[in-house]
Amino acid sequence: MSLKRRLAELRKTLRRERLDGLLVMGPANRRYLTGFTPDDGQPGESSGAALVSDRAVILATDARYALTAESQATLAEIHVYSGGLAESLPGLLERAGVRRLGFEAEWISVALRDRLAAALSDAGLGVELIAAEGLVEQQRRLKDRRELALIREAVALTETAFQRVYRALEPGRTERQVAWEIEKTMRDLGADDVAFPPIVAAGSNAAEPHAEPTDRPLQSGEPVLFDLGARHRGYRADMSRTVILGEPDDKFKEVYAVVRRALGAATDGIRPGMDGAEADALAREVITEAGWAENFGHALGHGVGLATHESPSLSAIRPTPLLPGMVFTIEPGVYLPGWGGVRLEQMVVLEESGVRVLNRDETFYEF
Repeated sequence: MSLKRRLAELRKTLRRERLDGLLVMGPANRRYLTGFTPDDGQPGESSGAALVSDRAVILATDARYALTAESQATLAEIHVYSGGLAESLPGLLERAGVRRLGFEAEWISVALRDRLAAALSDAGLGVELIAAEGLVEQQRRLKDRRELALIREAVALTETAFQRVYRALEPGRTERQVAWEIEKTMRDLGADDVAFPPIVAAGSNAAEPHAEPTDRPLQSGEPVLFDLGARHRGYRADMSRTVILGEPDDKFKEVYAVVRRALGAATDGIRPGMDGAEADALAREVITEAGWAENFGHALGHGVGLATHESPSLSAIRPTPLLPGMVFTIEPGVYLPGWGGVRLEQMVVLEESGVRVLNRDETFYEF
């Protein structure tokens, strides 16, 4: 979908929500609508904001990003501010014809919201600031052909990096060393960056789903859980594998086989028209029947695109409807404190007939 079509779709949403414009601060959302790629370094820092109304698209940024904005955001008017967004906002809103301004509540701090409100008040503008959530994210849920191609390339980069690191895996290397090898290999293969810091968790550390790599050496006979993803031209991948150094014992075989069945049940059973809770239940039923219901504590999956975690959510807590064109993970796991854990994660695209797996990596055991 072209930027023009994305902007046209957003304008339809704004009319439906009775908003004159939307102030877009989320880095992925800015990129999706304008092509402007810079990220924000930390809370309180911003590389810019996009203002979209019926009659204008304005990308406001500072001098650090002026040349980047001019080269990337070709459909937008570029405004370079020196005193910050709040100082410039009243003039921009007048130019764009905005009186009811939506702002991305998840991406604007209370402090910035207060500064913007004060600036509008001081300028004597009768502009109403309205918290809006998920307007651009709703558009981003459905991937077009170009997005899907870039995601496939990110998945392929991830798998190649994993295979190179996996083939060199041996006892004695630390989790932190292996995690760095993953990151370095992805960069060497041409990835923009990692999609997220890689997880390498060995033995009992693998009982924590989002364990941070430590200086613990890998040992023979214990599970090693990997979670990794490359970022490629803005789009991301997310993949988990669990391997064992040496010969697997009966416990590993038992846990692994259950997780593998849960992965298969969800992959085979998810269909358009389900919601995320129904999809989650397909895998959770397998794990529950095995007696480990309390040891699968996270959702079955999540959307992936310009962000590592985005809509839809395959969760009983936020049961998002599942539609053709969505890309998401399927990642059941079992985590046993004191022993370790097993997670297997594939990325899929939902089609009219069911899911199509985007992964080609076959690092699975048959027990």
